[in-house]
Amino acid sequence: MTNPNPGVQTPQNEALKRTKRAQLEQNARNGSTYFFWIAFFSIFNKVMDILSTKRRFVFGLGAPQYVDRLLEGSNPALIWGITIALAIIFVLFGVFSRRRNIPVYIVGIIFYLVDMALSILSGDLVGTIVHVVFTVLLVLGLIATRKLKDLPPA
Repeated sequence: MTNPNPGVQTPQNEALKRTKRAQLEQNARNGSTYFFWIAFFSIFNKVMDILSTKRRFVFGLGAPQYVDRLLEGSNPALIWGITIALAIIFVLFGVFSRRRNIPVYIVGIIFYLVDMALSILSGDLVGTIVHVVFTVLLVLGLIATRKLKDLPPA
């Protein structure tokens, strides 16, 4: 059944708009959450290194591993400093992307792509694949955030 007056909003149209907005908000939130996970697993992996366990998560950053291999493990304090600084930066990317700050969101994705290049250079194939997947998820979150900014306020 078609609406004879397309300018008039029907309850069905309003419900569809609310559903679309809710889905976009969820996708945007999910995308920004990946920045927090990246920061968390980077710190977690460093703790696992200290505990000398063989268990690591591939979801963390590759930059600390790259620098560690470059320095041949000679300066653990420097690696910890880099890891903590990067984790803080990624938490900030998460906070600002959650606030729908598009430029910061884009810079965060670029930082993660640079980190992916360092994963490639350090020879971490699985970590590189995870970086590709997370980059896609971050970009999907960015797209949802951008679409939300284009919608009129609810």
